Amino acid sequence: MGAMENKSLNIFNSRLVLADPDSSTDLDYARIEGVVAHEYFHNWTGNRVTCRDWFQLTLKEGLTVFRDQSFSADMNSAPVKRIEDVAILRASQFSEDAGPMAHPIRPDSYIKMDNFYTVTVYEKGAEIIRLYHTLLGPEGYRKGMDLYFKRHDGQAVTCDDFLAAMADANGEDLSGIGKWYSQAGTPTLMVSTSYDAAKKTFTINTKQTTPPTNGQPDKLPVLIPLKVGLLGPDGTDLPLHLEGKGDVGTSTVLRCDDTANTFTFTDIEVSEVMSVGKGPSRLHWVLCYSCLCSVCKLGVLSFI
Repeated sequence: MGAMENKSLNIFNSRLVLADPDSSTDLDYARIEGVVAHEYFHNWTGNRVTCRDWFQLTLKEGLTVFRDQSFSADMNSAPVKRIEDVAILRASQFSEDAGPMAHPIRPDSYIKMDNFYTVTVYEKGAEIIRLYHTLLGPEGYRKGMDLYFKRHDGQAVTCDDFLAAMADANGEDLSGIGKWYSQAGTPTLMVSTSYDAAKKTFTINTKQTTPPTNGQPDKLPVLIPLKVGLLGPDGTDLPLHLEGKGDVGTSTVLRCDDTANTFTFTDIEVSEVMSVGKGPSRLHWVLCYSCLCSVCKLGVLSFI
């Protein structure tokens, strides 16, 4: 046990609240900082707004893990913190999703309540919150959080209430995120690109698959946000004109919500490199050799 956010009386394991400057490592201090923040943030996401039932556990834990991750990223190095979080996903959560104990972040049954305290409910749950943040942007996410607290302060609510607050605050259709709550497994997103010199268009094709898991042989496509930007040969950000949407600046978030999606950028003068970020899914990016060399040179891959 790390700690428990009892209202007005947080209880901590001593190793997660006390440190000795002569023997504690940087990792010890970072862990203490994150756990103290986590329990503090639970005052809102867990206590003032709590869960209607145990099946909604990720509503408070996934959300609060994302909040403590964001806090630690702001206090220290955001890239280092992101690498640390992704390493945990790859080492522990992906394997849990691929094994006999695979379960969605909102399970529909349990034998013992202790079974709910998993890396899926916590860490994958935090990545689903990150999906909202990526889709809506920092300002849109904050608007959703403000509405969530305004609507539900002092109430016991569900994951659906959180989704509704985020959608209503931003006037967005976020129904595709709902499938993440009920479907286990780690999706694989295949990304391929092509450039048409005659039409001056750059096309991104995506295809997603999720392998069967225990009790869920058939999988539906989920909403995966893909943050992309196009770079020139010298690494300069290029202005983007997305077919059907017009000018979208120098980066945009594509919504991959079907088995296969196609996105076309127009008025692209030269064949360039795409910068890609990812969420709680496996990303396979098909690149030609010259593009791969450019990616390595420019360092454009990131985790978002």
